Amino acid sequence: MSVLRIESPGEERARTGQGEVPASPPVSGALAEFAELQRTVERQAQMLSVLSTLQRGMLVGRSSAETFSAMLDQLVSLTGSEYGFIGEVLHDEAGASFLRMHGLSDISWSPESRSLFERMRTGGFEFHNLDTLFGSVVRTAAPVICNSPKDDARGGGVPPGHPELRAFLGLPLFHGGQLIGMVGLANAAQGYGEALIVELEPMLATCASMIIALRTEQDRKTARSALEQSERHFRELANSKSALIWTSDAEGGCNYFNDTWLQFTGRTLEESQGKGWAADVHPDDLEACLGTWQKAFADREPFRMEYRLRHVDGGYRWISDEGNPRRDADGAFVGYIGYCYDITERKRGDLALDALAARYARLSGEVFYEAVCRHIVEALDLDIAFVGQLSTDRAHIEVRAGWGDGGTIRPFRYALADTPCDGTVDQGSCIYPQGVHARFPRDLELVRMGIEAYGGTPLFDREGGVLGLIVALRRRPFDDVAAVRTLLEIFDDRVAAELVRERAERALTGRIAFERLVGRISSDLILAAPAELDRHLDQALGELGRFAEADRAYVFQVSEDGSLLDNTHEWCAEGIEPQIDKLQGLPFDDTLLFLRTIKQFAIVDYPSVAALPAEALADRVLLEEQSIRSVLGVPMVVDGRVRGFIGLDAVRSERTWTDEDKTLMALVGNAFSGVIERKRAHDGLLASEARYRSVVESVREVIFQLDVAGCWTFLNKAWVDLTGYALEDSRGRHFLVHVHPDDREQHGEMVEQVLDGELESCTHAARYRCAGGGFRWLEMSARRAFDSQGRPSGLSGTLTDITQQKEHESRLEYIAHYDALTGLPNRVLLSDRMQRGMAQARRRGQQLALAYIDLDGFKAINDTLGHQAGDQLLAVVAARMKAALREGDSISRLGGDEFVALLLDLSDTEACALLVRRLLGAVSQTVSLAGQEVKVSASIGLTLYPQPEEVDADQLLRQADLAMYQAKLAGKNRYHLFDTAHDRSQRGRHQTLAAIRGALRGGEFRLAYQPKVNMRSGEVVGAEALIRWWHPRQGELEPGGFLPVVADHPLAVEIGNWVIEQALEQVAAWQREGLFLPVSVNVGARHLQAPDFMSRLQAALALHPELGPGVLELEVLETSALESIAQVTRIVEACARIGVSFALDDFGTGYSSLAYLKRLPAARLKIDQLFVRGMVDDAEDLAILKAIMGLADAFRREVIAEGVETVEHGSQLLRLGCEVAQGYGIARPMPAEQIPAWAANWSPPAAWRLARP
Repeated sequence: MSVLRIESPGEERARTGQGEVPASPPVSGALAEFAELQRTVERQAQMLSVLSTLQRGMLVGRSSAETFSAMLDQLVSLTGSEYGFIGEVLHDEAGASFLRMHGLSDISWSPESRSLFERMRTGGFEFHNLDTLFGSVVRTAAPVICNSPKDDARGGGVPPGHPELRAFLGLPLFHGGQLIGMVGLANAAQGYGEALIVELEPMLATCASMIIALRTEQDRKTARSALEQSERHFRELANSKSALIWTSDAEGGCNYFNDTWLQFTGRTLEESQGKGWAADVHPDDLEACLGTWQKAFADREPFRMEYRLRHVDGGYRWISDEGNPRRDADGAFVGYIGYCYDITERKRGDLALDALAARYARLSGEVFYEAVCRHIVEALDLDIAFVGQLSTDRAHIEVRAGWGDGGTIRPFRYALADTPCDGTVDQGSCIYPQGVHARFPRDLELVRMGIEAYGGTPLFDREGGVLGLIVALRRRPFDDVAAVRTLLEIFDDRVAAELVRERAERALTGRIAFERLVGRISSDLILAAPAELDRHLDQALGELGRFAEADRAYVFQVSEDGSLLDNTHEWCAEGIEPQIDKLQGLPFDDTLLFLRTIKQFAIVDYPSVAALPAEALADRVLLEEQSIRSVLGVPMVVDGRVRGFIGLDAVRSERTWTDEDKTLMALVGNAFSGVIERKRAHDGLLASEARYRSVVESVREVIFQLDVAGCWTFLNKAWVDLTGYALEDSRGRHFLVHVHPDDREQHGEMVEQVLDGELESCTHAARYRCAGGGFRWLEMSARRAFDSQGRPSGLSGTLTDITQQKEHESRLEYIAHYDALTGLPNRVLLSDRMQRGMAQARRRGQQLALAYIDLDGFKAINDTLGHQAGDQLLAVVAARMKAALREGDSISRLGGDEFVALLLDLSDTEACALLVRRLLGAVSQTVSLAGQEVKVSASIGLTLYPQPEEVDADQLLRQADLAMYQAKLAGKNRYHLFDTAHDRSQRGRHQTLAAIRGALRGGEFRLAYQPKVNMRSGEVVGAEALIRWWHPRQGELEPGGFLPVVADHPLAVEIGNWVIEQALEQVAAWQREGLFLPVSVNVGARHLQAPDFMSRLQAALALHPELGPGVLELEVLETSALESIAQVTRIVEACARIGVSFALDDFGTGYSSLAYLKRLPAARLKIDQLFVRGMVDDAEDLAILKAIMGLADAFRREVIAEGVETVEHGSQLLRLGCEVAQGYGIARPMPAEQIPAWAANWSPPAAWRLARP
């Protein structure tokens, strides 16, 4: 340890040769005091010398440890102490004081204590135990003088081996009034006193200064370390890869860019400084960017902006730049610091979504696809992007549009096999960031273009089927695979939706084109001259083949004697070999299944020639010789005789012929049949042509032309006839001048869309002004016109006068709701007002009344004075009754002499009675007819609403009708209030039975038929006959409204026999039309148990010997069958012998006894609709269904379900194993004449076809 050596004054004199000071002789007391004073002065001089030396050592940079050690040595020497220490008072986190040693005497007494001393001396040893003598100094901040430590309670003792402590002096050190340290001295021979403390004050002040200097140096080092660390952190942040950082001076010139910025742009710091950085900003963003920059500098405010910055690779990246003002320590503005982040990925997504929401929202079709592809190419720095649609054969991609190499990609077609698109279609999104041409070497186009990277995502329709795909291609590897995937996924739904929309539009357009094609072919053939018919037939075949996308279209004609066939006309697609020369003089016999089918006036439909059955072997050989893979043939029939057939071939690939294909062929075949006949009857053709031309020349429609500005350029004479405006005054004027102001906007928009090419044609009606005043409704049918060079020249079309039609519609509207004789509302309007009135009564909590009025004595007046007088009487009485009612009430005429008054907002029954009496009084007034005074009265049936039990409008009307009959029975000229309990039980049934009997005699019953289908195969397996009553006043009534009344009455047998007879007649009629459809009929218990049931049934069947077994099924309720199971069993068995089957109806609602089920030989069980409707939500209903299915399976009974109202019902039943069903979800009951068309067109939902048991 270095020790600072300080000379005493005596040593200095000896060194300089002044010799030793002679010893003083004994002196007196005064001299002794003087000697002590001299020694004190010498010690102070020595102290000053020591302090001077220490200060010089501090100034020359001597270490603090050396300085504190030297100071301690001098203190020990000056005080005659054996050892000591200098320590700094500090505080821990809890605020407790402790002592850290800066100077310590070496008093080690063992190797362990020596090691401890070295640690103390170099490391600043700390004392936290203050229960010691020196601790008292720290705690009290006062000196401690102890010349007998052993006896002092403040002492804490010393460790074993420690030198003996005989005396102790502790001196506090202060700075600014705060205790900052202490000095401890031990074992002075003479002990310690107060005077010594005074002498040592300069030394103590110096020690305090040394501690403050040490603290200052430590603070300086700490600050420097923090500054260095901050600088390192800033440099690391400034040069981090996540942010581009810049700074500027106060004048706006950039003076610093971090390494990330410079690496991003590829420029040097010198090139970027000042305004040089702006050269890398995208030209489209530069003006806005500089504007934001300059405004921020002017306002000294933070700013944030987004712009595109050129990347070192030559492309642009989107940057988010956030700048904040910088200020110095005095708050003066010194410039900006900015942080920039690459937001290209987010911006790509934002721009894509913005484009979809704004710029692309109005685009459609190929323009939309091209815009999307261009956006993808530019956003991802690609070379090519396109939208492709999956072909119908699912083996090719038809590219709709795209963008590549700076231009539009036109539509083209390529095969899917051996391309990356094949995987995209089959497996989903595929991205090959690099090496795609090496992975798919057979994709020659990919290899030729040098494509390195591929990204593709499939496009799906609403059912999950693949429509097509979006493809992104690059000649370099993808920079960011996630960005490619994200951007393709952003656009895939919208592009898929557009493909779906186009598909629907194509279907609609195809239908329109279909109709136009048929019309054009028919009109062309009708107008063609005999010498040009062959040319027109060939032309029509070409149009037909191209429209149907067939490979070959042709006509075969039968010779006059019917023995031979000749291929007379043929059209072939490009690359398809003609066959017409090989197909002449063929025998028209039964060798081929094809010809046998044609002879039966049926359509030949071979979707796969290779899959033809063995019976058509000859067909397959002949067709395969012509390379035909699919064929469609339609007979041409004239006057019940086959004159030939028209056909389509598919040569390149198999295809399934659609119903539209067949309809088209049938219609064109009919047109061709007429042509063939025309060639055989030239004179008839000339007469027909003359008539046609006469009709065309005498047309009353306005024929017009508009120029591109919408002005008339041509109008025929019909314009003058319809509007009264002269042709010369109208030509050159805008067409909208003549249109009613209310119609101009919509009418003008339609015409503008055609003029602009947005629509191919339009049909729209508007009111056109007439010269004499008023307007006429004219319907415009127009399409774009073109000049000789194919440029749009305007519009041409016709205007058809539909004024009478519009007026007729208005009259029909009035007729539909008002009685022509009285002007009162009719039954239709009454029904509407009743519904509204009943809803209002419920809502307001008030009563309404319905008064059914029948005139007494009207028939006699009508028969006596005539119908004209009767009509006049009805009109007068109607007016009087209307006048007798309040403003909110209404009266309607049902027909004849029957009226209904609707009385609203009644406070009580008495208020109703008052109004009814006013009606009776109005009717009973005399009326003058044909010079005579006549008088009638009225019988009024009255019913009130609301009632304890909810009733509908029809029920309310029936109640009033029944009450009216009671009024008549009671003597007429009165009213009767309907009593629901009494009248229903006492009179209602008798009247209903009489009405039903009259309905049966009067032919008021009809049968409706509800189809039964196999939900899985789509086959229509039968129909259930359901009776309906066409009541003359109440309209159509369902069985629940009248059959329960006759359930135990002989009328039930009469109605049952009538239903069976009508059903059998209908089955026979359908069979004559080619529809073979069994029918089931409901049979009641009384009918089934009638003695002559079997004989009547056999007689009904005998009237139709052409009907085979199985055409009739009888449905009997489970409860009815069990009333007399033995008798029913015999009847069922007897019916089975004559081909009539039985079904248990509403199975599950009765007893469902296993014994009964075993004994009753019913062929099938009909599950009641109650369980079917509830099975989706009710676990108990589902359990019952499963149980019924189990019973049916155990007893080998067929099952049919009623009440299928939703797709989910059908799917659930199919999963349970029930395939046959009926219900509103399949078809509502319908008239018999609608059944054939429905059966031909119905197909099950896709979910049913896919359902598995």
